[in-house]
Amino acid sequence: MTTIHTMERKPRQTTNEAPPLLLLLHGYGANEHDLFDLANYVDPHFYVVSARAPLTLPWGGYAWYHLGGTPGRLIPDPTTRAHAVELAQRFVVDLPARIGTNPRRTYLFGFSQGAIISLALSVRIPEAIAGIVASSGYLDPELLPTDLPEALTNMPILQMHGTYDDVIPVTAAHHTRALLEPLPVRHTYQEYPIGHGIHPDGVRLMQQWLGECLAEER
Repeated sequence: MTTIHTMERKPRQTTNEAPPLLLLLHGYGANEHDLFDLANYVDPHFYVVSARAPLTLPWGGYAWYHLGGTPGRLIPDPTTRAHAVELAQRFVVDLPARIGTNPRRTYLFGFSQGAIISLALSVRIPEAIAGIVASSGYLDPELLPTDLPEALTNMPILQMHGTYDDVIPVTAAHHTRALLEPLPVRHTYQEYPIGHGIHPDGVRLMQQWLGECLAEER
């Protein structure tokens, strides 16, 4: 069985209740260290876990699934992509019991390939996810279930993308926005004048958005 390695930081502030969880999913070629600094910018009640993708790349770094093609026209390998979604699905469902977080308060932040995995999970196991932040990724139509679960209703999704992204073009983000528009989700979309990355204003938006999500729970 494939094991997902993690970096973890326990909540900086605790209460008598099980804490919310923020799970970070990195992009192609990175590792669990890549997004971990975001832990410094989120509500101190979050238990933060950064997961390492399962596939080791020959030149270093890790991937959730293999890619063909070229930047801007990347082609997912369907076999490793399907395995990655199944693996991440089990991991997200099982993780709260292992670390003691509230299973109804699991938030995902995914970048690039991690955002693609996160968005796929949002429509496949919405009952296990409280909200999604997807940066520089897209909702892959091939990963949509035939029937959308009822638990998808009111799912908060924050989508961010760079206007000048040459790895995953912004047109992919626009297609995702169009796919999400008829769904019963609470979708927020924001573009920034950058390439394939996370804009500082995007970090501030994520911080505010997650804080508002936690406040709504209370």
